[in-house]
Amino acid sequence: MAGQLFKWARTNSHIEVDPTLGVERLKVASSDGFPIWTIEDIHAFMERWPVGTRERLALEILIASGLRRSDMALAGRQHMRDDIFSIKTAKTKTQVTMQLSDRVLGMIGQTETGDFAFIVGKHGRPMTKESFGNWFGEACRAAGVSKSAHGLRKFSATLAAEAGATTHELMAQFGWVTVQQAELYTKAADRSRLGKKTSRVIAEQIETILPPHLIEGTGENKKNKVKS
Repeated sequence: MAGQLFKWARTNSHIEVDPTLGVERLKVASSDGFPIWTIEDIHAFMERWPVGTRERLALEILIASGLRRSDMALAGRQHMRDDIFSIKTAKTKTQVTMQLSDRVLGMIGQTETGDFAFIVGKHGRPMTKESFGNWFGEACRAAGVSKSAHGLRKFSATLAAEAGATTHELMAQFGWVTVQQAELYTKAADRSRLGKKTSRVIAEQIETILPPHLIEGTGENKKNKVKS
């Protein structure tokens, strides 16, 4: 933008020299955004926050549902019909519906929750998305994990994609309205699966066409047999 302005100024005789000539644009390093959680991160969090704590319940629901923090702050029993959880997402206004496992239902039953939100603040009131994010971030740091709630959403989506979930299945659970977002996970999972499959094919071909020893008998301890 600045280069265009200086070019215009020089063309219209407002300046004699364009100071941007020969200056290259700064390259901005690409970023994957919020870092995804690892299994080690989750184990560390679980050790710090046992079953029955609000922190542990938040972790379990976030992994199972992949909810954004704005929806997690509002999620409660009013969104449940038996084991079916359904909520209209705050960001995309799409309805997401999922079946909660016995594990998650058990966690809810063993944890003190609010009347209209599973996770509430100190005074029993629902949180805003900002307060929930700050609260969960503090819980992460207490467990020695430098990650966020959004990183768990990525972890959940990755688990689903690696297990074979399709693009539209991911869109249905995670509330995405474009296939591009879901394909970030399905393509990565496909590349991983195909890479592993191809490496096995190559290994099989190597075993077929390339014997481990080029000279027959090399590497074998054969005893000389003397005929009597």
